[in-house]
Amino acid sequence: MIYTVTLNPALDRAINVENLLEDDTMRISSERHYAAGKGIDVSRVIKELGGQSVALGLIGGYDGLHLEGLLINAGVMTQFTKISNETRINIILKENATGRQFVISATGPEVSATEIGQFYNHIIDIQDMSYLVLSGSLPRGVTPNIYGQLILAGRKKKALIFLDADGNALSESIDYLPTCIKPNIHELSRLVGKHLRNESEILDACESIHKRGIPLILVSRGRDGLVLSTEKEKIKAVGPPVEVESTVGAGDSALAGFVLEHSFNKDLSECVKMACAAGTATAHTPGTELCHRNEVEKIMPLVEVSIL
Repeated sequence: MIYTVTLNPALDRAINVENLLEDDTMRISSERHYAAGKGIDVSRVIKELGGQSVALGLIGGYDGLHLEGLLINAGVMTQFTKISNETRINIILKENATGRQFVISATGPEVSATEIGQFYNHIIDIQDMSYLVLSGSLPRGVTPNIYGQLILAGRKKKALIFLDADGNALSESIDYLPTCIKPNIHELSRLVGKHLRNESEILDACESIHKRGIPLILVSRGRDGLVLSTEKEKIKAVGPPVEVESTVGAGDSALAGFVLEHSFNKDLSECVKMACAAGTATAHTPGTELCHRNEVEKIMPLVEVSIL
């Protein structure tokens, strides 16, 4: 079974207004709520593409129950650990008249050592873990060491571990040897301490990380597609041009597509192709909406895959 971890999930409140008016009352023209967080996005896309996973993480209060209910209604299996503080709410505000979008992201709750201990023991007790996807930022009270501990726990279960993080949470976890890391081009640049400008520099950076024991590196590059680097091969996938509505969740969708295909024992080229199609399809949806299966299936034959 695929398990995804989101330690700092959010309930996204997407609000549309016609015009933003200073010091005046504005009426909401539409409003939707989404269960959000990078690992949660991965689980939602896996479900949309016909697979199944279990979403793990830390939720609290009424908003945490709302988030969990949204996932249950969508058919996503959950095994969240409850915490005492309230799950955060992010506000995504769009002005219809101009198309401008504003994202107001909350810091999130503070998590106690006891709650982290409960969550860790839940991970230890899982018996059917074949994939463990660790994604996203960390809440207050949780140090980057948690990802290293979870990687070790997953490795003891012989699970394949995919890590999508940034900053210290990524750099401090490399030595625990996840199976795959999925940085975007900016996160990879920060990891190696160098601004990466082209494919050659990206591949050189990946080689330095392979030497540290990481078998797979999946690099997302926006319109330029994806590059998968292994010690033996380098695969590039580029999707067809689409009108980009929002890039929110595109990287998570790509990771979901890759992990799902990998769980079906597809070759790496097919995994990267699905990842690219899912990421491209999500970029074509508005706001925080993720990809739809029919759109991914339309894009798949248009993805160009090449060996570098």
